[in-house]
Amino acid sequence: MKNKIIILLSLTMLFGLNSCVTDSDLDVTENFVLSEETIDPEQLVIAAYSAMDYRYNTGEFRDLWPFDHAPSNWATSDIRSGDAYKGGGGTGDNPGGGMHQLETHDVFPSSENAYNLWRSIYFALKRVDIALRTIIQKDASEFANKEVRIGELKVLRAHFYFEAMKNFGSIVWYDENTPVAEINTIPNSFDTAFIWSVIEEDLNDAITRLSDTQTDLARANKVVAHAYLCKAKIFQGKWDEAITSADYVINSGQYGLVDDIERLYSEPGYGNFENVFAIQFSINDGSQFGNLNFGDLLNSPDSPGDDVNHPYLNGDDFHKPSQNLANAYKVGANGLPLFDTFNNTNVDGDDLVDPRLDHVIGRPGITWKDWTPQPQQNAWSRDIPTYGLFVRKKNMIYPASEGLASNPTGFPWAQGNLDFPIIKFSDVLLWKAEATIELGNIDQGITLINQIRNRAKNTPYVKDFSNPSVDAANYLIEPYPLGLTPSDAIEALRWERRLELANEGHRFYDLVRWGIAQNYIDEYVQVEQTRRSYLQGASLQDHEQYLPIPQIEIDASSGIYQQRSGY
Repeated sequence: MKNKIIILLSLTMLFGLNSCVTDSDLDVTENFVLSEETIDPEQLVIAAYSAMDYRYNTGEFRDLWPFDHAPSNWATSDIRSGDAYKGGGGTGDNPGGGMHQLETHDVFPSSENAYNLWRSIYFALKRVDIALRTIIQKDASEFANKEVRIGELKVLRAHFYFEAMKNFGSIVWYDENTPVAEINTIPNSFDTAFIWSVIEEDLNDAITRLSDTQTDLARANKVVAHAYLCKAKIFQGKWDEAITSADYVINSGQYGLVDDIERLYSEPGYGNFENVFAIQFSINDGSQFGNLNFGDLLNSPDSPGDDVNHPYLNGDDFHKPSQNLANAYKVGANGLPLFDTFNNTNVDGDDLVDPRLDHVIGRPGITWKDWTPQPQQNAWSRDIPTYGLFVRKKNMIYPASEGLASNPTGFPWAQGNLDFPIIKFSDVLLWKAEATIELGNIDQGITLINQIRNRAKNTPYVKDFSNPSVDAANYLIEPYPLGLTPSDAIEALRWERRLELANEGHRFYDLVRWGIAQNYIDEYVQVEQTRRSYLQGASLQDHEQYLPIPQIEIDASSGIYQQRSGY
């Protein structure tokens, strides 16, 4: 999947000839005709994998540059959860037309952002469907990889339906057994229990077809299928079953926590051991720019005047970490989070902080990864009065990396072959911790959380730019003590998911599945609107926990699709 193949399927139309013809006129050899006999099934599978980056050669701008609907879910999760601000050049700077409304929870059915995401997910599902329908018809004798590739495609289909489910809730479901003529007649009225059941069915089917390992990097395997199944069980609160799947991943020995967090977020290839499943990106692969992470292209820091001392020369400064998130990394003298008081004051240089703070969030004056000309500057932020001075630092490639784009002095800036994680080993550990705590095994859950905290404690810390022999801030982190109450353990688990997985596209969906999204957002806005005036009056209504079904899709369905109540 490193070198993606984009397949253009051409439809050949046969026209009747009005003139008289002879048999010899029709006796011709056809060239370059795609059919079930001539198409390479492997290419269809690669095309399905390629759909994970939401880029399609349709000629539509939205289908080539998924700036507003990235598969990282930064716009649909992070800025809706309070972990990030939209950023960019002000509240009127809106990729897709309504990203500001995503942050302020004022989304309408006509939202271009929602439509673009819906469109991308169903483009991807169509690629999976075409591949499955083609491969299922092949005999094993003519396609030796039949069972394995079907297993991979089932994992991919589960992934895309999962994305549709957590973003829209009410979705249109079909599979390879659905007659093609009936697909456009299917309503979006399936209940959640049914959707979860078919997602689980795909993953369980994949588990029977796949082995634990694959020869090619990044193909879905049985361990990946178990990881996704664990996630599906967690979203449904099926704790015992989630633990079974989590244990399969953990005990496989194929994945684990890497030692250096900075390298995990910066160095291509270093995260392969921790990334159970990731979107793969590539450079120098024959394409115009490389198959890069265009969904997160806008999120590198700004470079006024194309300053040569800037690590990436340019950027749009979207997806800016929030003050609330930065404050969450403050700790007490015991090295543990300040659950109740973290947001009373803004973090400063005198505070004790979790060392993950400066791996996740770029702060002025702090060393930026391996960049030596200068530390982070105020000028790297485009609109300081509106969005502040923090910039996205996590999952940004090392500026000195050989894997940076072949055109590092211009578009596409800050991109390269740094993969984006969909499921990390730390995620699996935290799912198992959550399930064990929910089942009353408090100490076991806390021990799992402490594996992640101890990794953060022992990872190399960010160093002072002027004096690399000392730390850049007052870093302190300690494991939780055993013997916590159930409520304290749940709070510790939810806090750890925020700190460890910050701005990776998970937070809003966690808040929704925990049933606390509305109260959490109300409390967040109550304080944050005093820092960011554009948030005044913002609130999350019950129906806004899911995006609206795009009105353009409802209209095109002639009333078959129904809008979510409240929109």
